Amino acid sequence: MKIILNLTILNLLILICNTSVAQLVIYPSPNNVTKSSLYDLEVNGQTVFVYETKTAAIAYFSFEGKIDLKVIVNSPIYNFDIRPKSKNIETKQYRDEIIFTLDKPENLSVEINKNINKPLFIFANPLEINQPTKNTPNTIFFEAGKIHKVGVIKLQKNQTVYIAGGAVVQGNFIIDSTENVKITGRGILDNSIFEKGKVRPIEINRSNNVLIDGIIISESKHWSCASLASKNVTYHNFKIVSDNDWDDGIDIVGSQNVLVDKVFIRTKDDCIAVKSGVTYYTKFKSDFNVNNIVIQNSTFWNGDWGNALEIGFETRADTIQNITFKNCDIIHTEGPEGTFTIHNGDRAFVKSILYENIRVEDAKGWLIDFRIMKSNYTKDQKRGKVEGVHFKTISVEGNHYPSSQILGFSDDHIIKDVTLEDFTIHGKKIVSIYNGMLAIIHCENIKFK
Repeated sequence: MKIILNLTILNLLILICNTSVAQLVIYPSPNNVTKSSLYDLEVNGQTVFVYETKTAAIAYFSFEGKIDLKVIVNSPIYNFDIRPKSKNIETKQYRDEIIFTLDKPENLSVEINKNINKPLFIFANPLEINQPTKNTPNTIFFEAGKIHKVGVIKLQKNQTVYIAGGAVVQGNFIIDSTENVKITGRGILDNSIFEKGKVRPIEINRSNNVLIDGIIISESKHWSCASLASKNVTYHNFKIVSDNDWDDGIDIVGSQNVLVDKVFIRTKDDCIAVKSGVTYYTKFKSDFNVNNIVIQNSTFWNGDWGNALEIGFETRADTIQNITFKNCDIIHTEGPEGTFTIHNGDRAFVKSILYENIRVEDAKGWLIDFRIMKSNYTKDQKRGKVEGVHFKTISVEGNHYPSSQILGFSDDHIIKDVTLEDFTIHGKKIVSIYNGMLAIIHCENIKFK
């Protein structure tokens, strides 16, 4: 009995030890890809390849458990930031090394000496579950350690694209008039070789039940991953790293039931844009009502153009409603445009919009920019309305105290029922249009809680 008991205790201790050991997956890099000259990365003592791109250095891996990371910077470190700051990552610095631990997946930006022109993005993914193989039916499989030059691939019903970690795919995918399509993996979809404005990395057109999960899009030359006239689209653990004209992150156009969850987007143009009735690039009908859009648990960096979280400018639908942004970090908004923006340039009734639990670390343009207007994109003769916008638990920091504006078009086309609840700028609660530096016109019922 004593021997059996001791064996039982020993087996239990082995089980406890095994469950506490981190599982780490590091992916092989292809030959002929450029390695960063500025950064090296070690995870649990193992080297992780750091890719050099126009926009940032990129390193990625998958894990479960607790891991130790060491960022080695090949230049002097006078100060550094790891964003989002809300992650409260404890760090140590030893000369040119930054050391910290992670116990859950994160998408991070490491910025040295306040230089935001060449950060290191670390994408620490969860382990993959039930990933396909080369022999999985209805699957286009791109294996690790290779550059795949594929051109344009149009996906079919019930088809999966799998870009393995360590694979680089140079091409674009069109999902058009189909359903039950997935693009998954850990690898990179690279659009740097294409001409500006000619190719979208991923198009989701007139389709139903689409999943984009885990991959990285690098250097988009047009909208990165738009869903037009589509339903039931999910973007999960998806990353976009780009700094090019017109490289919007995720455009949701005339679509319904779209979930954006745990994504990281760094683009020159809009990070998120909700629209309807866009008539350039694609010529099919997309002026459908927009409903039930959720953007959550995500990190955004908007560059020189566009806006961070945008509704508009094209609003050619009867209603754009039930749009929720929650638990997000906006780590930079660099340009002169805006962070929270509604630009109603057409006829839509924009209503039931919620911004909740959002942290803004750096906003250089307008903080809130809501306008009913005529713009260069306007097609409808009739102007619209905006009603029922609720900000709840919003914090804004940074070196710049941003201004805001809420501008209706006329007494008949107003912005109505906007609530700012627990809204702080630089630690101060916003209780009026005056301390919020907020200009208003043709508005009704602007409330502060």
